[in-house]
Amino acid sequence: MKKFIIILLCAFISMAVAEDSIFVVSADKEKGKAAAEKLNGKWCKSLTKAVARAEGEISEGKNVIIKMAAGEYKGDLGSGAYEFPAFKNDKASLCIEGGYSADFSKRAPFKTPTKIVTVADRSAPMIKFGRNSKLKSFKVDGLLFDSQASNKYDAKSNSLKIGSSCTHVYFQFSYLETNELAFVNSVFLNSANRVMEPLIRAATDKAVIRYENCIFLNNRIPLKLDSARFRQSPAKIVVNHCSFLLNWAYNPDPGTGNPAALEIGPYQAAKEVILTNNLFYSNFGGAILALNKKMPALTVNNNNFVGNGLLHGKTEADAVCMIVSAGGKKQDLAIDSIEDVTAVDEAEDNVSVAPGINLTLGSPLVVDSSKVKAKDNWQNEVRRILNMNLDGGTVAIKDYCPRKDYSTEAPPFPANPDAVKYGAQADKILK
Repeated sequence: MKKFIIILLCAFISMAVAEDSIFVVSADKEKGKAAAEKLNGKWCKSLTKAVARAEGEISEGKNVIIKMAAGEYKGDLGSGAYEFPAFKNDKASLCIEGGYSADFSKRAPFKTPTKIVTVADRSAPMIKFGRNSKLKSFKVDGLLFDSQASNKYDAKSNSLKIGSSCTHVYFQFSYLETNELAFVNSVFLNSANRVMEPLIRAATDKAVIRYENCIFLNNRIPLKLDSARFRQSPAKIVVNHCSFLLNWAYNPDPGTGNPAALEIGPYQAAKEVILTNNLFYSNFGGAILALNKKMPALTVNNNNFVGNGLLHGKTEADAVCMIVSAGGKKQDLAIDSIEDVTAVDEAEDNVSVAPGINLTLGSPLVVDSSKVKAKDNWQNEVRRILNMNLDGGTVAIKDYCPRKDYSTEAPPFPANPDAVKYGAQADKILK
């Protein structure tokens, strides 16, 4: 009888595994089909086709894994953006994995990246979900996102031209309802505005949002930790072993509302936010922004903060680890003061150790808007009457959010042995 139960249990497990559907995405048809056959999956020439086929599998309750070969992918029919369907099964999961070799025998996301790139006239998020999608889990594992092609740069000032660049987020979740949203082993660079806010609806009070082993490089205010605040908040948002490198304030102005690389949303964002083992290096406007009067419970442990104070005129290595509201004004904090913040439950073992990464911030020119005088002209007289903002003319900027390329030969990982344990890990693929 026991033997029969064991056999039956094994058969049940086998059936559960068989429910997973695998799609292999590769422009090389021959190698893609051969890999798909080995993996008991199906070959697709593009991510567009794989996602379209995934919709049908998910509707039948199957978990879908899309495996992508290294190379460049430019959106639906080369549009520079992908529009996902509205998935409608809260029992099924979707995972997109990148970084595979041409024959899918090896995987190295940081060395042979699967690049989601865009085009000059992009006018939409790089990935947009169909409205009110439902999934058990959505996971991006090992992709590189770069919007450089849809940005405009001024050669004279070596700066991003915000007004003429595409400022759509990389991800628009359109109220995706899920119990897990995860980004792991991925790279995000050159955003002209926010990379994303994880505005998902928590399917249950145990929902989790997590970023692990990711690199945020040369983005303008890259990440805000928030949710769509549905029936319940997610249980937690985790940022672990991530590197925030050379990210930029909303404006090159100390008074800008969004200066830091990582912003913490209000208390409804999640029950707790956990920031551990991260590297915040040379972020122009500061590391963490936490201005809300009421915030989730915060854990800030074992992070490395180095050189994040330039916009604020702070040259100390551990300056501007966090910016909070105190006494009616913004207050920037060094490492030792993080634990004094009311919302912070723990702030232990944080350090400031030079990582030894071969990246340069340049010599950005800071502009203090409070010292810009309004023009004395009739247009401003009219603006005063209409209670509009006055025209202060143009101000010079320099080296503000210039383009950066990702080097597969020398990925931006710490070289200093004392700093290698912080931030994204070169030799590990976290799950």
